Order: sequence, then structure tokens, then C-alpha cells
Amino acid sequence: MRLDQALLQRGLVASRSAAARLIQDGAVSVNGERVTKAAFEVSEQSTLTLAPSRETDFVSRAGAKLEGVFLARPALKPAGYWVDFGQSTGGFSDCLLKHGVSRVLGFDVGHDQLHDSLRLDPRVFCVEGHNLRKAWPVVHPFHDEQSLSSLHDEQSLSAAAVDGGPCLHRKTRVRQKPARNTAIRDPLFDDLIADLSGFDRQWPAGGADGVVIDVSFIALSYVIEQAIQCLRMGGHCIALIKPQFELGADPSLRKRWFKHGLLRESPTLQSMLQDLVAPFATLGLHFDVQKDLLASVLPGQSGNQEYFLVSQRQAAATRRGADIAREVPFGIEHAQRRSAP
Repeated sequence: MRLDQALLQRGLVASRSAAARLIQDGAVSVNGERVTKAAFEVSEQSTLTLAPSRETDFVSRAGAKLEGVFLARPALKPAGYWVDFGQSTGGFSDCLLKHGVSRVLGFDVGHDQLHDSLRLDPRVFCVEGHNLRKAWPVVHPFHDEQSLSSLHDEQSLSAAAVDGGPCLHRKTRVRQKPARNTAIRDPLFDDLIADLSGFDRQWPAGGADGVVIDVSFIALSYVIEQAIQCLRMGGHCIALIKPQFELGADPSLRKRWFKHGLLRESPTLQSMLQDLVAPFATLGLHFDVQKDLLASVLPGQSGNQEYFLVSQRQAAATRRGADIAREVPFGIEHAQRRSAP
């Protein structure tokens, strides 16, 4: 019998996917020997042991990834009000709350993914079903009701501008073809306003104290500006960088760059990080690549090494993107060296 099936059959895990993650993280031993392959064959007489796993401390393994950042950067102490982009099950939110954050506002494109313990937690506000790449109406979550109403009026779109394209509704996709040059209301905006109607307006008007980002099937560059809009000056942005989603969806390129889902060329990683992080500085985020680029303590679902970039919002760019790009190779080397056992 496969090891992941045996763990499930013996009631040691809740699902085969959970078993696979624990095995991948090296938390499973068979007859005293650590095994890292889910397909490893075991018998009924085999002794299966689960080591304490960082993953089980949070509602999802994402929480353990973020915990690794705080362990590596003990001076970074999250507090106050934070925004979670790509909230999903809520691993990042869970970790933030365990570190003493007062409130978390989460956004996710999916539905009904947030863990019940967080959905029922009064410190957590969850907005589901919004694709931030398309939906964000330059709405600052910390505007008051009057500001939201005025922003609604400003969001009338020219039919010529959208060219009869799709309007993404919170729960359904609808396609509209209005008469040319007539003004239309994007139903997506109405939904976002409605979802924020119960939002705690006691959040600081200057913005959140921090933002965490964990998005999939989309590049960070598509949501980073929205994240910055949420931040107060001096607030921290902690972004998880996933190579498989930063390198695009071109099948021919993915075939060249990846093997069985794993990134196989380190120069590709270097180039990707240079293209990704260098422009962040021009958006008002300050960071030192050699110190603030951190290797995730857990791999991605496909086994890829992921990275965190820790930054702070500033009023203006303090460094040139070209200078940052030149430091990326050293940043990768330092991040990998710090994560080595």
C-alpha cells in the first residue's frame, strides 16, 4: 500500500493531500526512517510515525511559510491592522493573528475556502469572489461610506473603452454589449461596495499596517499596486513569490523551464526575480534584496522553492531598478544559504 494511503487509512491524516504534504515536508517516518515519497510501499506491519510539523500549527501550510519569515526576521513584529491578498483557507491570516495582529481584511477570488475558525473570528473580515486584477476599482478599503459612494459615481465606464468586453460579477460572469458611447455601471463594483459595507470603519484612515500576498495563477505584478494602495507609509508588504506563476502560461516556455512542475534552470529564476522585484522600487516599496529576499521554509505544492520579499512603503523610490536587479543574484545566494540546514 502507498504511504499516503496508509496514513489516511490509519486515521493519521484528514486527507491524502494532507498526507502528501506531510511526507514532502519530511514529517513522516516508516519504521524509524524518514520517507519523502508518497508512493513508498508500506505493509500492515509497518510502523508509521508523524513528527511535529510546522504545517499543523496553522489552518494551512501557508501559515507555516509566513511563520518562517517572522522567525528569520525577529525584528519584524506584526501588529495593528493587516490586509491578506489571496486569503484562501487563511493560513497567512491565522499566522498574523497568532502574532498579535488586531484585525485582518482578506480578499480572495474563490468562495467558501476560509477555515471556519477564521470565518467565525470577529477579528477577520473576508471579501470573497473578487478577482483583484479586474475588480479593484481604485477603492481604498479605508474610505468612509461617503467616499465609497462618490467613487461609485466615478466608476461609470465608457462602452467604447471596454469594447463590449465581459463584466465580471462577484458570483457569475456576464457579458454585456451596450450601445456605443453609453455609460455603463460595472456590477463588479457594486458587489465590492456591498461586500465592504460591513467593514469596520475604525481601521486607520492612513491605511493598513501591513499587507501579505499569496496569489496563484497570476503574477504578483498584477496585484502589487492594489496592495500598496492599502498600505500606510512605513507599512510592511510581505509577498510570496511563486516561480511557476511568475514565468507565464506559455506552454512552450513552461516545457523548457520546468520538468514535472519543477523549475530546473537557476538562470531562469534569477531573470524572473530581476524582472519582478526591480520595478517594485519605482512603486514606492523599499527593500534590500540581499537581506529582504527570503527562501520559504516550505516548498510549493509542486516542490518548487518559493521566496518571500519583505518591503516597506515609502513616499518615493529611493533606488533605481537597475541597481536592484544587479543585486538579485547575491540575494538568491544569501536566501538559499540562510535556508540551508
